[in-house]
Amino acid sequence: MLKLFFLRHGKAVRPKSGLSDFDRRLNRKGVAQVNQVGYILRSESTTFDQVIASGALRTRETASIMRHFIHSPVLYDDDLYLTSASTILSTITKVGNGKNILYVGHNNGISDFVNLMTGENLLLSTSMLVEISFNFDNWQMISAGTGNIERILEPDVCSF
Repeated sequence: MLKLFFLRHGKAVRPKSGLSDFDRRLNRKGVAQVNQVGYILRSESTTFDQVIASGALRTRETASIMRHFIHSPVLYDDDLYLTSASTILSTITKVGNGKNILYVGHNNGISDFVNLMTGENLLLSTSMLVEISFNFDNWQMISAGTGNIERILEPDVCSF
């Protein structure tokens, strides 16, 4: 059985003049959100064989915080920035390694992919984690409608 964990990046600073969207950082709430998710996964002894993440700054920061808790190698790919569900699928089927993968990305592609794989209608909020299982042993076998949502984890963080 394969498991794919989708994590939307943490809450980011607001867009501002002179700063590209690609270069937006996590804000304090986003850092707290990702730390909460990482802490929960570590407390459950969740492990990942691979982490795949967009090269945007906020997803790099999200993946970096997660590495503190899960100690898995990260593959960054700038082409995954604001990408489509079909590109996410192509990436996972080409470079997916191991049985448990964490994918860190952006909306709307990440929500579209989860919905495509499971037939659900979710919109992932910042730092929301969705765990999907596939009854296959090879990432090249996954396709639309073949995944089942095992759980949804949504951090509960108060910030000022």
